[in-house]
Amino acid sequence: MPTNLMGREILPGTREYQWVASVVEATERLTGRPSSWNRRLYEQLGESAGSALSDGTMTISRPQVLEPVMRAYDAPGSVDLPTTEGARAGVMIVVHETDHHQHEFGYAFEPDAIQLASPEYTVATEGLAESNRDRVVDPVIQDIGMDNVVPRILEAPMISAYAGYQAGVEGVLHGLHTLSGMSPYEVWETVDQAPFVQRYNAMADVLIDSRLNDLMPEQDRSEIRRQLSQPLKDELGSLTQYTLGIEPPDQLAQRGRETGARAVLRVEQVLKGVEAKYRLSVDAETARLRQFLEVGGAAARGGAAAGGGAAGGAAAAARLVTSFVRQRDEWSR
Repeated sequence: MPTNLMGREILPGTREYQWVASVVEATERLTGRPSSWNRRLYEQLGESAGSALSDGTMTISRPQVLEPVMRAYDAPGSVDLPTTEGARAGVMIVVHETDHHQHEFGYAFEPDAIQLASPEYTVATEGLAESNRDRVVDPVIQDIGMDNVVPRILEAPMISAYAGYQAGVEGVLHGLHTLSGMSPYEVWETVDQAPFVQRYNAMADVLIDSRLNDLMPEQDRSEIRRQLSQPLKDELGSLTQYTLGIEPPDQLAQRGRETGARAVLRVEQVLKGVEAKYRLSVDAETARLRQFLEVGGAAARGGAAAGGGAAGGAAAAARLVTSFVRQRDEWSR
């Protein structure tokens, strides 16, 4: 979500407003998810193509979005390729901003939240919005009948300013699927449903809940989240150094894939270390329990032999088990 420079309001009675509203409504309908758009639309000024503001307002650029789309609708006869590409790009931008309005920002002051507009926030938010957009943009075009007006619009290439972010995020989600054993859809859903400022925690939770759930005490979650999410933040956040003005989309995408793979490798190393630590703790606890049970059994046999009978042996074993539990609790703190 780029820095917003808001211009004049685009009123509901205009063609531009009606077209944007049709795209938003189709996106909501096809995804089954309402958006927080407050039905106020403004011109986006400056270099950005659009933005979705936290108060529900949307801004869309006239020169980058609305004018190319209107030219495509007004073109006599067949629509040339540049006009077709401009129209498709316009739909992509509105769907992208709608995706932002379909999710919660969250609160930056909550525990373990990332900061709004930080590099890692930007990449995760914009990259996942691009990925979500690709799932629905063609059905949206068909739903509003735009493919009938611009016949080759579904064939036009999709050029993204966030190609690196998208490739990096998708690479991380695929890696989480591989490491966790969860389905790609389950991983995507877990991360996508999290508020923007909690998405790295959601990525960490995928690994915690699948690999550490039976090993890790719940009170350790915050610290383990931090350890697992840090390499993801570092790697994905580094992609903000590269923009469409510096590198072409295919090069950005390749850089994103490499960065995503590196992030997965790093988080896997951290995960293995954490998992080994907890398994070692469990093994040590199991050994202590075995020792106490063996001693308890001997005490029970000794109590019976000494004339204390079964009651004496049971009491001795109970004292030993109680002692073990007390020591275990102290040791696990």
